[in-house]
Amino acid sequence: MMGLALEKLPDWPAGMTHDLALSYTGVSGDQMKEWERTGRVRFRARGPRGQRIAWKTDLDAALADLFGSEGKGGIEL
Repeated sequence: MMGLALEKLPDWPAGMTHDLALSYTGVSGDQMKEWERTGRVRFRARGPRGQRIAWKTDLDAALADLFGSEGKGGIEL
């Protein structure tokens, strides 16, 4: 069996900094900038010391759109 065992996967927080969001999604910095530019993912100054935080649900929705059907502009797997 390949990959990590389910119990070894991290528990991702509901809000993530930019670096953590990149690790969570696995997308490039350019893709994240595009999501920010189009308003798909918004980072807000909410964290400790004013860190910019994005909601996990927004990241999940952006990934679903990215990997959706070709008819919706996504990548067909």
